Amino acid sequence: MRDETEQAIVRAIDVMQNRLGEPLSLDTLAEAAMFSKFHFSRLFLRATGVPPGRFLSALRLEKAKELLLSTDWNVVDIGTAVGYNSVGTFSTRFSRSVGLSPTNYRRFRGFAPCHRGPEPLVRSARQRRIRSTVSLPPGEKRRAVFVGLFPSPIPEGRPLAGTFVAAPGPYELTVPATPESHLTAFSLPAGTAAGLHALSQKDARLMGGRRLGALEPGPTLCLPDLPLSFRSRLDVPVLMATPRPLTLVCPGTNAGLAEAVPV
Repeated sequence: MRDETEQAIVRAIDVMQNRLGEPLSLDTLAEAAMFSKFHFSRLFLRATGVPPGRFLSALRLEKAKELLLSTDWNVVDIGTAVGYNSVGTFSTRFSRSVGLSPTNYRRFRGFAPCHRGPEPLVRSARQRRIRSTVSLPPGEKRRAVFVGLFPSPIPEGRPLAGTFVAAPGPYELTVPATPESHLTAFSLPAGTAAGLHALSQKDARLMGGRRLGALEPGPTLCLPDLPLSFRSRLDVPVLMATPRPLTLVCPGTNAGLAEAVPV
């Protein structure tokens, strides 16, 4: 039954991906899955972590990222292609979710600009430390991985906290108290050679995550290992601009792997 449910959800996701430029109703998606609207919404949320409408919005912005890097279309045409009638609305939502305007996303080839990131958080009673490890599928070579804490299941905008890991390996985050949190990790492109953009190796991306819920101040929170796997059809898109450690793009700095975070 679980496989049948996942297949039904994937059918609805196929409709989303094939009709990103069209208005899509919940009725249409539920019909593709062959469920009632109520049952479909509940199962979709359970399978993906987000409601159907939120997943569709994320797919639209993910496609816009791809078009910005793989075509010379202007921003207006790209917005229209992914279902936005207003370029202002498209640019605002893209900037909020990706962390860069559409123009700058194309300019930086999908990467967050090179910088040292903010000063470390000042220790206070309103923070908490998280420690854990990241593991890769059997046979996968060592990779650079970004681990971030976000207020929602979709990795978008600026994370509440983030660090880089040479996976497999340990990581540590100092995070603020928050009423809702989701831990997400994803692998980074294996190189920064001229001509490559942030999505050049998207099909080889590894992902993993879990909901942590509310985080209150307290002792160090030691979590189970976070295993990464190749992205499935049910995984939410990564919307934030691809972060990269300073040392990968700024030769001559003394920054370590975990010293840079995205803007």
